[in-house]
Amino acid sequence: MAISGKPVNRRNPASPHSADIGELFAQRFNVVSIYVVILLLLAGTIVWSGIKTAEEVQQYHQDYKALQDMKKQERKLQVEHQRLLIEQQTFSATPQIASRAVSELGMYSPTLKDKLIIQPGVAAATAKPASADAPATKTLATDAEAMGAGQ
Repeated sequence: MAISGKPVNRRNPASPHSADIGELFAQRFNVVSIYVVILLLLAGTIVWSGIKTAEEVQQYHQDYKALQDMKKQERKLQVEHQRLLIEQQTFSATPQIASRAVSELGMYSPTLKDKLIIQPGVAAATAKPASADAPATKTLATDAEAMGAGQ
């Protein structure tokens, strides 16, 4: 070691013209050294990376919120679908009940001659007069009139 603090290379003495690359760029461009350019590029890359990361996080939050809204909508649609299925089963059960009433209980739909429509003023004119041998019987018309008069 020499007094300057640099090791002495006795085999290959350093040429007086060999210099560091940074010193060559500094000598050649006189203003900007390569290290400054590299540091500026690294700083720019770090800032760009931070901005892109923030944008991606923001996009993730927006997509996650949209996903949660879609899941809520899916649950609402599933509830609506279940309600409609129950309603459909209810409407399909009506013909089943009617067919079982006919087959198992012997019920039938009444015909026009089996139906009797009672109207307050019209029924009295079409009612049969009471026969002489059954004075205690009432007709449907007199029942309807009595009910109308009692109210």
